[in-house]
Amino acid sequence: KLNSEKERIQKEKEKAELLEKERKKKELNLSSKQDKIKREEAKMFEVKTNKEYQALLSEMESIKESISRDEEEILQMMDEIDELKKNLSKREREMAVVHEKVEAERKSIQEKMAHGDTVWKEQTERREVISKQLEANLVKLYDTLKEKRQGLGVVGAKDETCQGCFVNIPPQMFIEVQKNNALIRCPNCNRILYWEGNGKKK
Repeated sequence: KLNSEKERIQKEKEKAELLEKERKKKELNLSSKQDKIKREEAKMFEVKTNKEYQALLSEMESIKESISRDEEEILQMMDEIDELKKNLSKREREMAVVHEKVEAERKSIQEKMAHGDTVWKEQTERREVISKQLEANLVKLYDTLKEKRQGLGVVGAKDETCQGCFVNIPPQMFIEVQKNNALIRCPNCNRILYWEGNGKKK
């Protein structure tokens, strides 16, 4: 959209420039006709016959009419050029505002992406540190569960209920989870359980 508006503005600029050239050309032509009128007026004192006088008057009248038309056309062109320039100025200001918003949005997206990359890198590094501290088979188990269980390999246990599949856990198993001395898995979804700590302890 921004590029299309730039193209339209460029075309309007070219149109204004073309009109400006035509106006200058007409003004030069007008100046030439005005000079010719002065020369013809000087000849008025040199004519000897009425026929020559009438012919000179007719030619001067024709030139004056042409000058009048040129002046009218030049004024119209000047009005059109002024209107084009006003419109161009307005559209360029509007486009500058849009461009500023687009740049701000682009910068915001880049910052969010950079932040996301940083968070992802930190999480990856943290996982690598933790993975090194755990046994290889536990890491493999966690990765398998995470892949098969919608990204949740470890879930809380609360009020004798697995918070992953919401199936009741046997009372004795829930007690073992609360002790936090061993790796306990939900008998239904196989996720690794931990006690959330805000339920009633057995």
